[in-house]
Amino acid sequence: MSELFLEVHHFEPLVGKTARFGGTPFAMTLEAVSKGQKFLPTAKRDPFLLIFRSRREPYFMREGIYDCAFDDGPTYSFYISPVHTPEQEWQDYQAVFS
Repeated sequence: MSELFLEVHHFEPLVGKTARFGGTPFAMTLEAVSKGQKFLPTAKRDPFLLIFRSRREPYFMREGIYDCAFDDGPTYSFYISPVHTPEQEWQDYQAVFS
C-alpha cells in the first residue's frame, strides 16, 4: 500500500469548497492555501498551510487528526488546529505541511 504524499497542488483546486470533518459537526470552507519556501534544499516538498473558515460557534473543534472530506471531492486525513481569528463572526483553523 502506498501512502499519498500531499502537496500544495492537491489542495489549490479545492479553495472555496466545503470540507466536513469526520466525527464532528463541523463543515468549513477551505479559505486559502499558502505556499512557503523550502527551508532545506533537501526537503521533499515546499511547505504549505491550509486555512479553513467556519462561523464562530460557542465551541471549537479540538486540534487533532481528522478525516477531511471535501464535497464532491477527495477525503484526506491530517492534523488541524484552531488559530486566533480577529473577526468576531468567524473561526479559522489551519493544517500545516512542512
